[in-house]
Amino acid sequence: MKAKKMAIVGMITLTLAALLWGASVSAQTERADPYVEWSAETRTSLGFRVNGDAVRALLPTGWSMTPVADSPSQVNLSITFMDRHVVLDPQGQPVGTGSSRYMVMSVQARDADGNNSTLIINGISPEGIGSYEVYQPAVTARAERSIVGQAEQTSRVQEVWQMVSASGDSVTLDLTYQQAIPIRRPSTIVIRSGKNTSFTRTYKIDQATDALGVPGAPDSRIESISLQIAGPLYSRIFDGSEALTGITSTPWYHREIFIP
Repeated sequence: MKAKKMAIVGMITLTLAALLWGASVSAQTERADPYVEWSAETRTSLGFRVNGDAVRALLPTGWSMTPVADSPSQVNLSITFMDRHVVLDPQGQPVGTGSSRYMVMSVQARDADGNNSTLIINGISPEGIGSYEVYQPAVTARAERSIVGQAEQTSRVQEVWQMVSASGDSVTLDLTYQQAIPIRRPSTIVIRSGKNTSFTRTYKIDQATDALGVPGAPDSRIESISLQIAGPLYSRIFDGSEALTGITSTPWYHREIFIP
């Protein structure tokens, strides 16, 4: 009798799981935007003030950026390193190898009508030009992370990111910091290609972010940082006048992608 009861419970559990999966698929089918990908990632983002002329040269026609208030020759730019641990299609199957590492450059810009948007303008990826058609093919796209913690203490993290493109542009970051409790930030955002601005992707994101601060600031938890940026394009953007404005660690980042 006990075994029979357990079997019934098992059937109920399986039926409930099937119903939930069916509801999920139905919800995705009813969306106007088709669901194309899910991923689980770890990210590190750096904010900069950089050479405005060099960045504006990468913007599509009709798009512009607001200069930094106290430095009119500069604009804000973000570099995000991504370690994509698991990448799945809508059927739950791996996309490519199911894992990837790359770097993305993004800016906030506006079109001729004053509409603001996040534009992906460059990056380095082993997958080639990518969905946004702006990435440089990578010859090296390496991520290394070491985490040390004791009992209930927060961890000490060391990360090494090395991105090198076939054209010779490169970014290498060696960063060590003390973690804090990250802040969970679910959001939905629309990202636009800096080459073909009619192409957009909608990201439904569940992430936890940890703002590390600026090296040398009193509240910074950054213990050490070495950053090297070079190459025919990147040396124009990072011409020696750049300023690092902040670093954010995203220890976990889950994303669903919908197109358009």
